[in-house]
Amino acid sequence: MELIEWLNENIVWGVPMLLLFAAAGIIFTVRLKCFQIRKFPYAMKKTLFTKQPTADGKTISPFRTLTAALGTTLGTGNIIAIGTAIAYGGAGTIFWMWVSAALGMITCYAETYLGMKYRKRQSDGGYGGVPFAYINKAFGGKKAGRAAAVFFAVCCILASFGMGNMAQISSASLTLYDSIGVRLWITGLVCTALIAFLAPGGIERLGGLTSWLIPLASVGYIIGCLAVIIINIEAVPECFTRIFTEAFSFKAAAGGTTGAVMLGAMQWGIKRGVFSNEAGLGTAVIIHASSSGDDPKTQGMWAMLQVFADTIVMCSMTALCILTSGADKLSANGMDMAYIAFSDALGKYAGIFLCVSIFIFAVSTAAGWWIYGKSCVIYLLGQRWVKLYLAFFIVLTFIGAIVEAQVIWEISDLFNGLMAIPNLIAIIKLRKEIC
Repeated sequence: MELIEWLNENIVWGVPMLLLFAAAGIIFTVRLKCFQIRKFPYAMKKTLFTKQPTADGKTISPFRTLTAALGTTLGTGNIIAIGTAIAYGGAGTIFWMWVSAALGMITCYAETYLGMKYRKRQSDGGYGGVPFAYINKAFGGKKAGRAAAVFFAVCCILASFGMGNMAQISSASLTLYDSIGVRLWITGLVCTALIAFLAPGGIERLGGLTSWLIPLASVGYIIGCLAVIIINIEAVPECFTRIFTEAFSFKAAAGGTTGAVMLGAMQWGIKRGVFSNEAGLGTAVIIHASSSGDDPKTQGMWAMLQVFADTIVMCSMTALCILTSGADKLSANGMDMAYIAFSDALGKYAGIFLCVSIFIFAVSTAAGWWIYGKSCVIYLLGQRWVKLYLAFFIVLTFIGAIVEAQVIWEISDLFNGLMAIPNLIAIIKLRKEIC
């Protein structure tokens, strides 16, 4: 455990990795002339306010790819992980999370553009082969390209067990237990049953569910957050002051070196931002490549909206709830902060509503990550191993509900970071193909 913590802090999520994420975002921001900000209204018009291409049963509409992708990203990373980031990195993490999201929007656009360009029709009529195809191409094909794609696939499978499944279910089960006393094993059984139902239906079943459930749950959660913020409206100015001053604090952490506070805020802000929106990991590409649309640029805009909705909107709502309510001063546990903010401002029933929201987001995220992992298993081993992977995934759903959360989070961070390396290098090397 200590070794994994050291690797995460110093290697996988150390300064070099932060620079790699930043470099990808900056390169595409410059190359595409700040497209994610300059053309954001145009992106809204071309996506949400344009008629959807017809799906054929093996593909899903672009809107459903958005909600399915949001179903995998709108998880406990938007609620509990924000509290964890504030607990470890301070209020300044939120500023760096915003920076990460702004750069992540164009990074997600770039990887989705390549995913659409390199996707291939499969024998069942659907699309697949990404992001393995463009990673292989970027690393020169043959042995080097295959090795990079295999490394990505292995890390993605392991991440699907950790970040995608166990971390989500663990957070949901602990929240339900701490707030309303639901036994961990009961939550585990319910989640296991839901995953066993959703997973075999693939992208079609997930897209059908998330197309109405995710907007409904998201709107309900945002309304709850706005209510908490309005009740604590007098604390909003101080909240933003803390975010900006702590983001650039050159104070030394206790017993540490000058600038450690700022570096910690950067690390936790970017790490939790990526955990939440997955920009740069290459995972969301797998769902976006299932779109019935055929224009890489338009689908890339849908991916941009995914990051915006996930981090700029949802994560910011959580952060403002926690900071304006002072929940971060009442608990050092990231899992408790959002619950305290809701319960203190709106009463215990609001806290229960929050728990239900976490549960919904956690299950939809796990179901989406099953699709990611399945794609990697097919790429590595073929279709015949999918059933075994599914069985293992379902068993880990239950285990995730009852084991210690900290171990799961550390392992999740490890494979998230490792998975991003070949993907980020690949999209940077193929940058001239993106417009």
